[in-house]
Amino acid sequence: MKHVIITGGTRGIGAGLTERFLEHNCHVTFCGSNDNSVNRATNSLALKFNSNRFRGVVCDVTKHSEIETLWDFSTKIFGKADIFINNAGVSNIKKQFNELDPEEMERVVDINIKGIINATHLAYNKMLKQGEGAIYNMGGPGSDGRIVKGLAPYGMTKQAVSYFTKAISREASGSPVIFGLLLPGMVLTDMLLDPIRRDPLGTKRQARIYNLFAEEVAPVTQFLAEKILENERNGVTISYQNSRKTVVRFISGVITNRNIVSKNL
Repeated sequence: MKHVIITGGTRGIGAGLTERFLEHNCHVTFCGSNDNSVNRATNSLALKFNSNRFRGVVCDVTKHSEIETLWDFSTKIFGKADIFINNAGVSNIKKQFNELDPEEMERVVDINIKGIINATHLAYNKMLKQGEGAIYNMGGPGSDGRIVKGLAPYGMTKQAVSYFTKAISREASGSPVIFGLLLPGMVLTDMLLDPIRRDPLGTKRQARIYNLFAEEVAPVTQFLAEKILENERNGVTISYQNSRKTVVRFISGVITNRNIVSKNL
């Protein structure tokens, strides 16, 4: 039974991945940034799965010592970690760069870049010692270089994640540890939904775009989890979105008047 560690696993894509891996009979350790989020996620999972198969841990990924505690705690319970997923990340509020709060921008950079470097450094060395393992980093808007208006700091960090993953996978060539980049595409998580919840009228146009092009968490995480479990190659990019899916979703959305935004608010 494989053991998967997921950072930022209490909500959104991270929570979806936790459920999908449990459905695939894995042991899963996930972390969140505070007691409330971890307890809420743990209680929700306990309604669906045997609580002996998962653990939730409070962990600040910007602190190397807490990442080490996460690793030591999880491997003591479930044994060696087969897969480590750097999913923890935050976005800035969508607005012009000059209008952003400096503290908010610092938090985005700390979690999305410093956090992934800390976790990768620790997990890579631990997996080298255990003789095998796989590390996957979560991409997002900006990973492919495309500009998303209002998300300059966030997009910058995600392009950095893409570069870092490619660079470290090249360094790891020939080692027993493989690396990969995950590209989930446009997914209806709180990052997309919270602005609509705050201002449903002002974000009406955005909601129409999401209804046509976005996807819900479950099918995206099911696809990612299956591809991760199947993969044995280093340096892969696992992307949910492709041009065919986008066209099919758009046509289907127009015909059926698709409204997944209201369903998830």
